[in-house]
Amino acid sequence: MSGPMRWRSPLGGLILVVGLAVYTVIATTIGTNLPDNILVLSIYYLVAGLIWIWPAIWVLAWAKKDDAAAGE
Repeated sequence: MSGPMRWRSPLGGLILVVGLAVYTVIATTIGTNLPDNILVLSIYYLVAGLIWIWPAIWVLAWAKKDDAAAGE
């Protein structure tokens, strides 16, 4: 037996997919405009490759609230 529609989960997934696509375009555009120095590029892409995790965790936590409320 299925419960009520959990709207936050699909919305959270959509936000993650669209947000990550936009972030990738922005990060790549910035990266291509940086000086051609291996150290600068390495640090930039390391930071840019990890920084998206924090907003993703927030979105996933927000989407998970819907599942917790449905279980009560």
